[in-house]
Amino acid sequence: MTISDYITGVISIVAIVISIIAYLQNSRIEKRQLRIEKLEEMLEITHTLKENYEYFDDTNFFKNELLSDNKNNDVEKDKYIKQIKELIKISENIDLQSKLTRLYVLNNSYLPKKELKEKIGVFITIYTSISRNTISEPFQKIKLPFTEFPKRWEFSDFTQEIQNELIEEMDLGYKDSIDDKNTYEQKFKERYNLK
Repeated sequence: MTISDYITGVISIVAIVISIIAYLQNSRIEKRQLRIEKLEEMLEITHTLKENYEYFDDTNFFKNELLSDNKNNDVEKDKYIKQIKELIKISENIDLQSKLTRLYVLNNSYLPKKELKEKIGVFITIYTSISRNTISEPFQKIKLPFTEFPKRWEFSDFTQEIQNELIEEMDLGYKDSIDDKNTYEQKFKERYNLK
């Protein structure tokens, strides 16, 4: 064997090693990007559900009032039935059942066994309970994991906490990015003389 054969052999081995390293690195990057996409999907679902929670909360309040005989008359029952029909439309529009199922799958597939995973589990259980309480059983009190529900501002705070933890889980260097306060809004109004 000549020196050029040794050099060719060494270069081939180095090329193979570099190829293996590049493959492993690309594989790791692809897995990370896939996980980030799934966490973003979880953010999107929680945002959609948070924005529609107030309709379930209002309907649940109405149900409790109606069942406690405070407003047990035909006019109130008719209003309540209309509200239930609207809530069903909202649920269909946001594809509630599919979103809750998808969130459950994503939560169990892409999050480690930590408190965040448990918080999202509670989020799903609250939403499932309130939707079953208002849509599935609109005229009966039923036993569910949750029979009392947080008010919309409490649920909003809880969801915002989950969303910020999801962003931290992405590990992109951002913290507490989800905030209901927009500090630029006032500057924008002043800039264009809006009230």
